[in-house]
Amino acid sequence: VRLPIVFPNGDVVQAGINVRKYVREMLANLSKKFEIIVFTASHSCYADVILDYLDPDKCLISHRFYR
Repeated sequence: VRLPIVFPNGDVVQAGINVRKYVREMLANLSKKFEIIVFTASHSCYADVILDYLDPDKCLISHRFYR
């Protein structure tokens, strides 16, 4: 999957990511019983694009923490 990442300085790059098969189904099943919290060492401008792709309705991932 290629996603456009907009950096704070205005630069835009197309980032390629590999999405594991059934990741959305796994997140949906886990979110029924657990609060899903993502901690990443990346910047929010990059991570938010990916997390929004995985959870477009913002109902699976409860919290996001960045660098």
